[in-house]
Amino acid sequence: MTPDIPEALAEETVAAEPLKIVPLEQVQHATVIIRCVNKAGQNSSGTGFLFAFFKHEGREVQAVVTNKHVIAGAEKGVFRWTLKNSSDGPDYGKFHDVVYEKDFEKGWLAHPDPTVDLAIFLLGNTFEALAAAGSAPYGVFADEAAIPTGELFKDLLPLEDVLVVGYPDGISDIRNNIPVFRRGITATPVNIDFEGRKEFLIDAAIYPGSSGSPVFVYNQGSWLNRKNEVQLGTRLMLVGVVYGVAQHSVNGELMIVPAPTQKQVAISLVPNNLGICIKSSRILEFEPLMVSKGFPLPSGYNMRAK
Repeated sequence: MTPDIPEALAEETVAAEPLKIVPLEQVQHATVIIRCVNKAGQNSSGTGFLFAFFKHEGREVQAVVTNKHVIAGAEKGVFRWTLKNSSDGPDYGKFHDVVYEKDFEKGWLAHPDPTVDLAIFLLGNTFEALAAAGSAPYGVFADEAAIPTGELFKDLLPLEDVLVVGYPDGISDIRNNIPVFRRGITATPVNIDFEGRKEFLIDAAIYPGSSGSPVFVYNQGSWLNRKNEVQLGTRLMLVGVVYGVAQHSVNGELMIVPAPTQKQVAISLVPNNLGICIKSSRILEFEPLMVSKGFPLPSGYNMRAK
């Protein structure tokens, strides 16, 4: 398995989802649990989420986004997809496992900056192939429009409500294949680079399995903007990806480490509920990388400098 870009990625996508589901229901189906087995037979799990690159005029490149450390050393990997019902909605309780038996880690494309803990798995025609085989999956893909830029980004305040979606400790509603929602707040401003890196902190409980979880600024009903004006409606923006957690040892030393993917965590390290997040804008840096590897840029698509 190699991370080369297949020609099938440029194919037309399926028709747009006809159901009018609320934003939180969309988020509920935008993640996937990633189960890995290394060569020693050890199991681990993390969170991935669905993202559509190069979305333009009915065309897109579908991928799963997670951290590099989630799939590091993985020989075997499994994605579990919820199936569609006859109304093209989610068929709760029915799902299909796609198993990659060998070289699972090699199937991922690493972020072009080696210091950025992100990787993507290009799905190609996976969803179409499963549908043709009678197991049509249901999933909701985020895209560039979900990432705040310009005035939206500048309007974010130092303290914002955030929603983290994923599989902490591998926990989920297994019967219905639904992830866990956790609420928190930003601990440092999203629109300022923490320690000079394109990162920020959140005050939320981060546990093994949370790695790769998407982080959304989420408000339902109302929120205040920078001008102290009340804004009405629902606000849901993809602002980051969890990759690490601040912990302190029993002797008081503070350290920032990747959020582990195994449940067996050394008891000498105590998390302090501060999660470390990569800014979502860094996801878009995969697009120039894909173009450099020969991916044909969709006609008319404007790839801004990321």
